[in-house]
This record gives sequence, structure tokens and C-alpha cells, in this order.
Amino acid sequence: MDRSKTTGCPHQTEVGSEQSFDGTEQELLHPECPEYLKKYVNNGRSTLMRTEIPSLALLQKTPSSPVRCHATGFYPDRAVMFWRKDGEELHDNVDQGETLPNHDGSFQMSVDLDVPAGDWGKYQCVFQLSGVEDKVLVLDSAEIKTNTGNPLLLIIGAAVAALLLLLIAGIGFLVYRRRNANKNSPSPASSAELTQLNQPSQ
Repeated sequence: MDRSKTTGCPHQTEVGSEQSFDGTEQELLHPECPEYLKKYVNNGRSTLMRTEIPSLALLQKTPSSPVRCHATGFYPDRAVMFWRKDGEELHDNVDQGETLPNHDGSFQMSVDLDVPAGDWGKYQCVFQLSGVEDKVLVLDSAEIKTNTGNPLLLIIGAAVAALLLLLIAGIGFLVYRRRNANKNSPSPASSAELTQLNQPSQ
């Protein structure tokens, strides 16, 4: 192979294990080769070093259910999430969920805590992702999203539904009375007959 006629970076087939590396250093110093290498390293770095921070949420089905700390939208999947109290990681009453993929290529995970009665403010959900600062969410009942609705909203909804039913029933009653009034009103011919019947004969 005549190396004086090749330009750019050497191909893998050009530099085999049986071949001598004489002259390869010259080709590596060719101006195009470092640019190619930088491009490939940068493209790989953006993929390999990609990190996305999750959003954290506290979830609870019912007031007696465990509290779930849910993280979604993180990348890569090598993350750790746990509950801690007073700075100490908890292992009792904790159920670690598995890491699952999202449709966009990111991941989600959750960890449940069966919260004993007491100081909720001492509990923290901690999410750790390599190379990123820990994300911490303090257990606060005001921040928990639940399946049970707000009682005030339920009362308002029931009152609005009752008013709508009354309105519909009232309109229905008025329509019914008008139809019956039209059916029961005497025709003009029968009304004249009734008038004659009601008049005293002379």
C-alpha cells in the first residue's frame, strides 16, 4: 500500500495488527484527522454524558396508604432514590419500586414509605443521579397529590348539581302545564254551546 497517495485518517483496514505502524503517525497528524476525532468524540460525549434531572412528586391514594415519592423524566437510568429521616436513610417501612422507561427515552422510578404518625417534616425523599446535585423533597401533607377530592369542591359540585336538577324539573313542569292547558281549553264551537247552556231560558 502506498501511503503517500492516501489523505485523511487511516482506515481500520489500513492499520492492521500485521502491518507496521510506520507512517501512521504522519497520517494522524494530517489536519483532517484531529477534526474527525473531535467531531466523533463530541457526538459520543453528548450521548454518553447526557443527564436529565427528574421532576419529583408525592402521591398517596388514600390517607391511610403509603406515601409514594415518584421521579420521572431522568436520564440515565443509573439513579438511586430513597427515604431518609433526620439525615439517616430508612430501610424499614420502605418499598423500593423498579426503574421503568418512559416513551421519550427517559426513565421513572418510585419509592413508597409507610409513614408512621408523627413529624412528617422530618422525612425527605432523596433522588441521586451521578454527577448531579441530589434532589430532595420534604414530606409535606400540603404537597401530596391524592385520589380523594377536596371536600369543599365536592360540596360545591353537589350543590350545583342539585340546582341544575331543580331548574330542569321546573322547566319540565312549566312545559307540561302549557301542553295540558292547550289540550283542556274548549274549542270555539263547544265554548258557544257551553255559553248557551249556562244562560237561563226565557
